[in-house]
Amino acid sequence: MIKRSRNLLVIIISLFLLTGCWDYEDVNNKCIVISLGVDCVNDMIEFTGEIAKIKASSKKADEKAQAAEVYKMLSYGKTFEEARIHYDAENPYPVFLGATRVVVFGTDFAKKCVEPYLNRVDSLYDYRKTLLTVVSREPAKEIFDLKVEKDISVGFLIEDILNHLSKKGEALYPNVGELLSEIASGNTCYILPYIGIEQNAIEYLGLVVMKESKLIGIIDIKDTDGILYLLSKKPILSEGIPSNKNENNIYSFRTIPKKRKIEASYEDEKVVININLDLTAELSYQYYMEKISDDEIKNLEKKISEKVKNSIASAIKKAQVELKCDYFNFKKHFKVKYPKIFEKIDWEEKFTEAEVNVNVKTKMINMNLKDPNAKKKY
Repeated sequence: MIKRSRNLLVIIISLFLLTGCWDYEDVNNKCIVISLGVDCVNDMIEFTGEIAKIKASSKKADEKAQAAEVYKMLSYGKTFEEARIHYDAENPYPVFLGATRVVVFGTDFAKKCVEPYLNRVDSLYDYRKTLLTVVSREPAKEIFDLKVEKDISVGFLIEDILNHLSKKGEALYPNVGELLSEIASGNTCYILPYIGIEQNAIEYLGLVVMKESKLIGIIDIKDTDGILYLLSKKPILSEGIPSNKNENNIYSFRTIPKKRKIEASYEDEKVVININLDLTAELSYQYYMEKISDDEIKNLEKKISEKVKNSIASAIKKAQVELKCDYFNFKKHFKVKYPKIFEKIDWEEKFTEAEVNVNVKTKMINMNLKDPNAKKKY
């Protein structure tokens, strides 16, 4: 009898395991958050963003196809928790955060401090730590109120724009996990992408500088090349160089760093940072076709090197003098080499006074030229 009861118990437990979790809730009955906006409005926290509600298709009664409908969310509160309570109180389904693609911080919120929200993302188990983080020029609500024609939602569009640009080395793509790691390591300065609305469309505008997780400066997209040469994983940037023969003729080059070395030293109680960058350059096209001699090639290599050097030097000067913020993270190079000295100095002060030497060398590897004097074949 006891043996028979034991066998029956095993069968019952097996049935529960085979049928799955008994508190399982169908995805159709969840609100799937795909993007979030956080802002400050009249001393209140404003949550906005987009939710995908999965519903059964009504085209055919016997079809099990699913259709997704994206709608906006909006709630307010004195704290994150209070704003979430108000949102939950008017929402018919529980929220699923695991599909969130991007969090957009409004400028007003970014100026106060974004670290509490980053910690919130880190603490909530269903948030992805690869969540893209950006700052918007316009209030976050205006970003999500924009009608999107180029993608299926505002959140997907922002993610796709930054993903596309970062793969080309023309932008940075920081996620929450990376930012939390930087903060935990004691790095008080970092950079986030900056977006805005231009001609009724969302556009990448450049970068914002965060110090102690507060927005302290904005860098226009046209001034970001010097930063990208040092911080982008695989920067592939375009440089326009005028011809010596004809100032109206511009050579357009694709420049790719092949070697990037940053070294720090400490001389007479002064920080010295040496940056060595080896570039390869490929000629994409020229405005007007003309022959290029070997001497002209050397001249173009020199011009590219000088232009890139000035771009990097200008970006570092802005960090040292204007913003007083080491968002290049030169600190890590110094700390590894001089750990004991690092513990005794005020790095922020030393960084603003540091001597920075930039050396750039360029090698032309592809001229992509057609002979302008070649005879045409008919």
